Amino acid sequence: MAHNFTFEHLVQAINSPHQLVQLSLREWESLLFVLKTSRLEAYLAFVLHDLEAWHSIPEQVRAHLSAAMVYAQRQNDQVFHEGQEIHDLLMAQGVTPVFLKGAAYIVAATNNAKGRLCSDIDLLVKEDGLAISETALLNNFWYHKTITDYDDKYYREYAHEIPPLYHLTRGTVLDLHHNLFLPISGKAPPLEQFWQGVVCQESGLYTLEPAAMFMHSIIHLMLNEEVVYGFRDMVDLKCLAQQYDSVGFWQRVELIAAESHFETELNVVVILLNTWFNTAYPVKRFEGSLQRRKLQLLVRIYKYALIPEHPALHSLRSGLARFIVFVRGHSIKMPLTVLVKHFSIKLWLGCRNWLRGDTTADAKPVDLGAAFKR
Repeated sequence: MAHNFTFEHLVQAINSPHQLVQLSLREWESLLFVLKTSRLEAYLAFVLHDLEAWHSIPEQVRAHLSAAMVYAQRQNDQVFHEGQEIHDLLMAQGVTPVFLKGAAYIVAATNNAKGRLCSDIDLLVKEDGLAISETALLNNFWYHKTITDYDDKYYREYAHEIPPLYHLTRGTVLDLHHNLFLPISGKAPPLEQFWQGVVCQESGLYTLEPAAMFMHSIIHLMLNEEVVYGFRDMVDLKCLAQQYDSVGFWQRVELIAAESHFETELNVVVILLNTWFNTAYPVKRFEGSLQRRKLQLLVRIYKYALIPEHPALHSLRSGLARFIVFVRGHSIKMPLTVLVKHFSIKLWLGCRNWLRGDTTADAKPVDLGAAFKR
């Protein structure tokens, strides 16, 4: 690996970790910086630890990777602890909580679970159980941080989740979802197929089935306006695809994608997986030329947008691609009239509070009283 670190070197490290023993300390330094930026440091550390090549890695690098593994394992244990408490609490209220994204990988012990870092715990409940779940959590040491009336309204009327919850003593962040994307967007998938295949793991905690888990990761990646950890998400998808690869798995993925109207997004991700990770997963052929051109354009955009935001990898193309994804993500979130109204209100409130010298002037005070109820 040359000292001038490139995105191709990062992909090569993921595809052929056994070859990393050939790196010099200077090359390791470049790789570790990019891995840390991508939140893939602990993931690759666990992969290397399971290889015979582990003891051929320089001692200084092994010490660094070992520290990343310890930190990730601690967070892994915390997710299990928090997950069990949340599960027991909500099940007692007659609500079945389903863990999503990083927490789900850890709960399901998927191939990408070791070293997977989570900034929060994502949880899905049925809409008719949302109010019950929120009340139960607020009465058991969870609370909402300071938030304006408008932001609270935005979450509850437009979004697919309520405002984030925080644990009073442990500081854990919980995102409680009732859908997988904003209902106001018109792109929120019908959840019948997602709920149909919910799986109870050995721990007793619930996750989506592998195909639905795979599709949710694609929805989150392709419809979000931020792709800061987009390459990490692609590695997640790579691991899931390799672990569950079968005719039945891909048939189920294609069915969920078709019923959710995310076939284009599925194909973008599969094409990039095949391009970067030397796989040959099935890609649907679209009949219309317009659909094919749209697919080709999105592949080209995301090919650059998902490159990690590290100075060593930055280019005009990647910066422009991330800007396009940012604009696309916001345009998908809500109809144009609602989007313009939303940005106008946020801009007005921000400017007014800045002029006042108080950025929290419209925020409601935090009420911790309910958190102490039992």
